Amino acid sequence: MAKYKLPTTQELSNINYNPPETEWMETPVPFKTGTFPHAAKPKNIEAVGMPNAREWSPTDEDWKLPEDWKETVLEGMAERLSKYRSFRIMMDVCVRCGACADKCHFYIGSGDPKNMPVLRAELLRSVYRKYFTKSGKYLGKLAGARELTPEVIKEWWYYFYQCTECRRCSVFCPYGIDQAEITIIGRELLNLLGLNIDWIAGPVAACYNKGNHLGLEPHAITGNIEMMCDDIEDITGIRVNPTFNRKGAEILFVTPSGDLM
Repeated sequence: MAKYKLPTTQELSNINYNPPETEWMETPVPFKTGTFPHAAKPKNIEAVGMPNAREWSPTDEDWKLPEDWKETVLEGMAERLSKYRSFRIMMDVCVRCGACADKCHFYIGSGDPKNMPVLRAELLRSVYRKYFTKSGKYLGKLAGARELTPEVIKEWWYYFYQCTECRRCSVFCPYGIDQAEITIIGRELLNLLGLNIDWIAGPVAACYNKGNHLGLEPHAITGNIEMMCDDIEDITGIRVNPTFNRKGAEILFVTPSGDLM
C-alpha cells in the first residue's frame, strides 16, 4: 500500500458523509495517498500469463493501456454476460434502495459515496447500459449510461480494489445482489488490460515460480524447520528429526507458507 499517515481518532470522527455537489459521473477520482495499492510489477504480470506487462503507476497520467483496450473490455464483458446469468441479472435488477449503503466498511471509513456497494456496482453497470441495453444506447446519461473511457478504467481500478468481497452488503440487499461477484468480474476485466495490484500478482507469481506465496526456496523452508527443531531440543532435551518428501510416510503435514517465516 502507498505510504501514508494513519488518521487520528479525531479525523476519523469527522468523516464527511455529505455527497459532493457534482453528480457522481462528473466527480473525478481522488487518488489520495494511502487509499490505493501499488501496481503489479511487470515480472509478476508475465509470470501469471497476464497481458500488457509494463512499468506503470496509478499516479501516472498515462497508464499505457493497449491500443485495443476498449474492444478488449467490451468483449470481456459480453463474454461474462453470456456465461454468467447472475451477472446479467445483477446488472438489471438493482432499484437503488440504498439498503447496502452503510453496510460497507470502506464507505463508513471514507465517506466516499462511490464506496457504497450500490454505487460501486454502478461504475460497471453504467457502462453495461451504454453498450448492452437499447435505452442506454439511445438515451445515454438519461438512462444512467456512460461511455467507456480511460478515466472510467481508472475509476474501476481505484474502487474495485477497495472492496474486500466480504459480502456483507449482499446480506442486506432485498434482491440478493452479490457485490463481490460484480467486483470480481470488474477485476477480471481490468486483468485483461494488465491492470492488477502487486499484493495479488506478487504472491500468485511466487506460487507459480516457487510453489508458495512468499517465494521461499526449499532450503529456506527446511532451514526454518530445522531451527525450530533446535529450539525444541533446547527446551525439552528431545531431538526431533523431521523428513521431507519421504515416500511412504504415515502423516503428511502441510503448513501454510506464512507460518514458515
